[in-house]
Amino acid sequence: MDQGRHLQQRRGGDFDIDADRLLTAPGRAPAQRNVRLRLGDGAIQAIAPAGTPPARIGGPGTLVIPGLANAHDHGRGLRRLAFGGIDDALETWMVSTFALHPRVDPYITAAVAFSRLALAGVTAVVHCHSNVFHDLKTEALATCQAARDVGIRIAFVVPMRDRNYLVYEGDRRILATLSPTDRTAVADRLYRPNPPAEAQIEVVNEIASACEGDLVSVQFGPYGVEWTSDRLRELVAEESARSGWRIHIHCQETKLQREWIDARYPQGFVNHLDDIGFLSERLALGHGVWLRPDECDRLAGRGVIVSVNTGSNLRLRSGIAPVKEFVRAGLPIGIGLDTLTLDDDDDAFREMRLTYRLHAGISLDEVLTPARLFEAAMTTGAKAVTGRSDFGVIAPGRPADLVVLDYAAMAEDVIDEATGEIDLLLARATKQYVRSVIVAGREIVRDGVVLGVDYPRLKAELAREAAKAAPDIRAFQPILSRYHDAIRAYFRAGRHREIAD
Repeated sequence: MDQGRHLQQRRGGDFDIDADRLLTAPGRAPAQRNVRLRLGDGAIQAIAPAGTPPARIGGPGTLVIPGLANAHDHGRGLRRLAFGGIDDALETWMVSTFALHPRVDPYITAAVAFSRLALAGVTAVVHCHSNVFHDLKTEALATCQAARDVGIRIAFVVPMRDRNYLVYEGDRRILATLSPTDRTAVADRLYRPNPPAEAQIEVVNEIASACEGDLVSVQFGPYGVEWTSDRLRELVAEESARSGWRIHIHCQETKLQREWIDARYPQGFVNHLDDIGFLSERLALGHGVWLRPDECDRLAGRGVIVSVNTGSNLRLRSGIAPVKEFVRAGLPIGIGLDTLTLDDDDDAFREMRLTYRLHAGISLDEVLTPARLFEAAMTTGAKAVTGRSDFGVIAPGRPADLVVLDYAAMAEDVIDEATGEIDLLLARATKQYVRSVIVAGREIVRDGVVLGVDYPRLKAELAREAAKAAPDIRAFQPILSRYHDAIRAYFRAGRHREIAD
């Protein structure tokens, strides 16, 4: 890792922020006007009337809110459209992303991804590590160092899988449908068996020992029920209970996954997970699009968090999450960008607005209220990252994770007091209005500049490095197209519902 990539040091220690408007608990408390926040030791020390001289951060025309938490992401510094990962159903899209992704420096790609999130007001993220081109432990160290350099809080979710590398319930069967040449090419490119379950648990322990600390926690990451054996999930449940480390798993993202899991676990997969001790307050699920009401009730009773990834689910044809059922059951929700926001821009404010517009309710119904939305985006999402419940509120003793917005620009045509701050946030906020981002009492973004790394330089380095893979990508695309046809035929024939063993 080239530490020379850093642009300037973040400022720490005690300092003040002047807020023309302050939302201490968005959606639950009215805005305060003309106040000063005193920060120290990574926390809010005091809130008092603004004074003189003016503070270094904030000032007239600003709105200060708690930081946003991204409850499910993959840290894709190189976004999928850059190398031909075209939006499609998840089962074919995933193949494209793994098969075509260029081999790139893990530090650079993580630093670019985390910088992009920080510029959008994200102060904490669940990073589900996916593409592994080097040694996993090496990539973990590089990724966690990138997070520290950018200054963002992360949960590094260690990827774990030991079955169904190509399709659900039929790796050998789908390979048999390909020509010998394509079969070899696909297997060489995509079939990457992992170590036994016990060895994977040990890898998590090693990564945690090397990486945990300031701003970084490590979580177990069984990729999904479809991709992990019962034995692996049992070990994860045992180790999580012993160590207290959290678990993050993809869950019921697609209709095909629902069909596979119903065939494989006729007694109910949520019942199965509960029986092995997998369900607890330490667990967060990504997606949950195809969860059923009784499953929502069981998950809520165990304190499980579900990340709602609206833009990703729309782009990958996965469906629309049953947020109304989540709310009815009292199931805690976060909001995840999944590095697949609707406009491919990692704008957490736009993702939050999309989620709100889709799930607020129909006609006079009220489902996802502003208070629930901001709690998901600021409090529950941060718990999915850190395990703590003290984020999302600005008060003495709370973590100093804050976003300063240019409220004057956002409200340039608004008659004073005619529209409230919450209504304007829900309707207009985007990353373009972010003026400053503070994490653990340190400023990490100022006026569109990431202070800890040279983001423009890293982004240019990543593009140059990725471009070298162009000939290889073009050569494999015809094979990939034929393999996509085989995948579609496999699932349309219902082969995934035939239990192979």
